[in-house]
Amino acid sequence: MRRILTAVLAMAGTWGAAQVGNYTSVTDARLQNPEASNWLMYRGNYSNWGYSPLNKITAANVSRLRPVWAFSTGQTEGHEAPAIVNNGVMFITSPMNKLFALDAASGKLLWKYERELPDDITSCCDVVNRGVAVYGDMVYMGTLDAHILAFNAKTGKIAWDRTIEDYKKRYTITSAPLVADGKLITGVHGGEYGIRGFLEAMNPKTGKSVWKSYTTVPASYPQGGSAQGGAPTWLTGSYDPATKTVYWGTGNPSPWMDPRRKASDDLKWSSSVIAVDVGTGRIKSGFQYSPNDAWDYDGVNEQILIDANINGKPTKAMVSAHRNGYLYLFDRTGGNVAYKGANKYVTVTAYKGLNAQGRPIWDPQHRPDIGKQVNACPSFLGGKNWQPAAYSPQTRLVYIPSNEWCMAIKGAQTKYAAGEAYVGAEFELSPVPNLGHVGKLQAVDPVTGKQVWKQTWNAPLWAGVLTTAGGLVFTGNTADRDFMAFDAANGKKLWSFKTNSGVIGTPVSYSVNGKQYIGVFSGYGGAIPLWAGPMAQLTKDTPRGGVFWVFAVD
Repeated sequence: MRRILTAVLAMAGTWGAAQVGNYTSVTDARLQNPEASNWLMYRGNYSNWGYSPLNKITAANVSRLRPVWAFSTGQTEGHEAPAIVNNGVMFITSPMNKLFALDAASGKLLWKYERELPDDITSCCDVVNRGVAVYGDMVYMGTLDAHILAFNAKTGKIAWDRTIEDYKKRYTITSAPLVADGKLITGVHGGEYGIRGFLEAMNPKTGKSVWKSYTTVPASYPQGGSAQGGAPTWLTGSYDPATKTVYWGTGNPSPWMDPRRKASDDLKWSSSVIAVDVGTGRIKSGFQYSPNDAWDYDGVNEQILIDANINGKPTKAMVSAHRNGYLYLFDRTGGNVAYKGANKYVTVTAYKGLNAQGRPIWDPQHRPDIGKQVNACPSFLGGKNWQPAAYSPQTRLVYIPSNEWCMAIKGAQTKYAAGEAYVGAEFELSPVPNLGHVGKLQAVDPVTGKQVWKQTWNAPLWAGVLTTAGGLVFTGNTADRDFMAFDAANGKKLWSFKTNSGVIGTPVSYSVNGKQYIGVFSGYGGAIPLWAGPMAQLTKDTPRGGVFWVFAVD
């Protein structure tokens, strides 16, 4: 995977096409109340809504949406990142840790960086990157070799470079850091290799560590297993400034199945959401979606913070479409995580249901074990995987990019060795019988679980979702290569554009000089071609290559 670079690039890492002029510093106040014209963090705001307050593109004129510029990255792996836009300056990342600074109105290249990665980099699910964080006059990117890099936003020059963990143990960083309360917080990837998950907060000016919190609890793992216990923190969390609480999801235990475990070994805090004190890193509370998870039902999916009316009471709430096929609702009053209910949003056979506390009730016929093969729905890739859902404060609905699929799965003996795969399972994906589709975009009431509308596709859906104040929902599909707009209220398809490749990017909206734009990456890749087996055949003819597309009303 090593990139052979020119002598200049090997020394400096950055090619400067033009410097950024009049860059606007990003402050804590701006992050807490981001301007409608900008997209300053992974999902647009701390609450992970994926919502733009811009409203000049509407159901009445979206049919006139046309591409105004496009930018090719030169990479053929999966392109999943959103753009970050700060007053006309755009930052996008591609696979292999390329970073581009562009003029957001014209697409002009301002500067770029290409990381020279080690020859022996290994990542479970493609060499993707899901974007950057901005703060002050700097831009921050995590890397496949487990570094955090801080760049001068105007020049692209590296201000500092910090090693977070040993990439030879297969720690990687694939998602954007989160800046909260003046701290730069990152998670890590590597749950298929026996890493020990953690969150780390740094001083954004220097990279110096402020706190580090592990996500595995030794008493909850048998025979010292927490040291390689998984629970990676590989997607970007959310933040509630009122309670100074960071909400972050955690991934699967390592390995998926282990003969040393008993049914009572919950393996905390794997496959969970945790509430973390932003000042100290202390885990204040949490909820475990899948205790003693044997299906790889990661809990990393974005935690969306909303105000909801629950049982007639206005409530500070949180909602998350979990990989196990349930949409969860929590009370987060005071910075806690209190379970309020959950509803299925895809086919689920792995569980018989949930008890009053939200704990899964296993169905022995669908729970795998060492040497025991079962069929279970959803598959280990989940009812929803990394691709973020979105929320609209106008409709009060959550828009979930989901997939209907099952798997045959069997536990297998495995032994930990640093840097080697540590999965402990064999699997093969299959369609849900007699359903007729895999991909499904659906609008769901997060309080009742009622589905308001849906759109379906034969092939998997792997793109993020954007909602806007113009009453629109945007996402893309894989096999058909379409980027699309839907009416947020009724799901009617209003517009589509055929891109160069399958769309698995995360769309954003921003404005420059009063003109609203919609931007998204098209560039198929990611986990499906690597892990989906027979289901990957549904996208076998999808061309590759990453292009960032920007659209506006003509």
